[in-house]
Amino acid sequence: MNQFAERLRQARNLRNLSQAKLAAACGLSQSAIANYENNIRKTPKHIFPLADALNVNPVWLGTGTGPMEPLPMSAESAYEVSDRSLPPRHGLWPFSTVSSEQYWSLPPGERNLIENTVASLIQSLQGKT
Repeated sequence: MNQFAERLRQARNLRNLSQAKLAAACGLSQSAIANYENNIRKTPKHIFPLADALNVNPVWLGTGTGPMEPLPMSAESAYEVSDRSLPPRHGLWPFSTVSSEQYWSLPPGERNLIENTVASLIQSLQGKT
């Protein structure tokens, strides 16, 4: 799998995302996703938002080298890059007993149900101070 377009399509299909859902998740238009997948846009300018939305390693997505799955965040990292305008992230996958593969294997409606349930639970727990 040598081309960015092929890797992008493979990751999107693996995550059961439509082009429109991926576009919404990474802040691009559906036509931009289609242009990337059809090799009309050759230079992938949005590797990091795409990789984050797809939960894949950005190096793999951009170049085809390394593992597809994202590398775990190390607490012992000597360097840290941050954007003060964004809320802090606490790792790539928040659950220890549910894998990202299990989550992404569900249909979009069921993933939405999980997201709404977790959001409701968090809101409920934050109200109990």
